[in-house]
Amino acid sequence: MEEIDFIKSNYLSISIVVFIILGLIFIFSIRGINLNPPKPESKLVQEVVVEGLDIMEENNEKLKMQPSESFCESYLGNSSELESACSQLTESNCNQTKCCVYLNGGKCVAGDVNGPTYKTDLNGQLITIDSYYYLGKCQGKCPT
Repeated sequence: MEEIDFIKSNYLSISIVVFIILGLIFIFSIRGINLNPPKPESKLVQEVVVEGLDIMEENNEKLKMQPSESFCESYLGNSSELESACSQLTESNCNQTKCCVYLNGGKCVAGDVNGPTYKTDLNGQLITIDSYYYLGKCQGKCPT
């Protein structure tokens, strides 16, 4: 009840304030006055590409690799690092990889079915290749 009495006694003042506010809005609209501050121009700092699961399906074969296959894959295109990595494998592990051979029954080196990748030692001397094991199978002059 008090609110209604207040409005009845002050309706003239309330009407003037409402008309002033509406008049200002109308004038600002006609004149094109914008009371919102301009936003700073945005700059592209970095672009990020988010790949979907379709790409994961394409790479699914890599996820199914055996440890011996992923070992070779990790050194693909870098024979000198592969040579160093192969030299640290045991005979059993060496015979499980497709990128290393067990040479002359003594050490594991980088190679494939055709033999060691490097045919010379660090001094440039030709290595004598009597036999080598590739994937556990002896190649060359194999002991009987």
